[in-house]
Amino acid sequence: MRTTRRRALVVGLLLALPALAACDSAPPASGPSEPGGAATAAPAGSVHAPPAVSGAGGLQALVVASQLVVGVHRFPIGILDHNAPVNDASVHVQALLATTGGAELRGQSDAPFRGQGLQGRGLYVAQLPLDVAGQWLAVITAQRPGAAPARFNVPFRVAASSAVPAVGQRAPRSHNPTLRDVPDVGAIDSGSPPDDMHDVSIADAMAARRPALVVFATPAFCVSQACGPQVEAVRILEPAYRDRLAFIHVEVYQDFRPDPAKMRLSRTMLEWHLQTEPWVFLLDGDGIVRAEFEGSAATDELRQALDQLLA
Repeated sequence: MRTTRRRALVVGLLLALPALAACDSAPPASGPSEPGGAATAAPAGSVHAPPAVSGAGGLQALVVASQLVVGVHRFPIGILDHNAPVNDASVHVQALLATTGGAELRGQSDAPFRGQGLQGRGLYVAQLPLDVAGQWLAVITAQRPGAAPARFNVPFRVAASSAVPAVGQRAPRSHNPTLRDVPDVGAIDSGSPPDDMHDVSIADAMAARRPALVVFATPAFCVSQACGPQVEAVRILEPAYRDRLAFIHVEVYQDFRPDPAKMRLSRTMLEWHLQTEPWVFLLDGDGIVRAEFEGSAATDELRQALDQLLA
């Protein structure tokens, strides 16, 4: 494959929205690389950055998911008011399957705002039964206090399978770098200061048959502006759960120090086929994915999933 360096980043679902993507550090020049190979050009269309759909009164809505597969799904939604994210709307979602005769209602759900532990950020989260692969339509109704409701028709696609490890599948046995592998934790954690979730690798946890929470995030180079808050939301849970499972932070990039212009997606990101950030995965002792969260996952969401995992 022809190799090149491009000023393109194949991470970040909210790239098209300045209000959500205004990060302190711009991404550097680098596309993803093949495992064990050189950096490659980011293929056109690699980033599925959905545009916000506009409604009445300046409200906008978007589905914050790069891929949805058949099953009952966490359905994350961003609501904006004149391009600024809001957390006080009442949101309801209907999921319609496109058919030859039009569209068929297959499920609906309220979508409460989930922002606990995320420092003012968060998403509206519905749970929807997406039982057929194909083209779907989300009919989203959002209403802020004292304002008229706005309605949005947001198309999305449901796939039969996903390249990203899905619930019920075995996770890749990744040897993500740990403190044993580097002279300075700053080489594998862009946070300032770095966190304490680099003691074991995913492969270590699987070999020990230890359940694990795995967070993929890059606090310093985050496109979605959610990585730092996501890491902190996870750290809130550590004291209550660390004796029962491994907490593992995988940095999205490698080789970002001393020159961020030379950084590239980490091998573990490529092994897991992740093109957005942040992600959180919960693995059981057999390395099977039991829950996954794309985009911001609030502390209460994670706590509920952890209690189910460890029950």
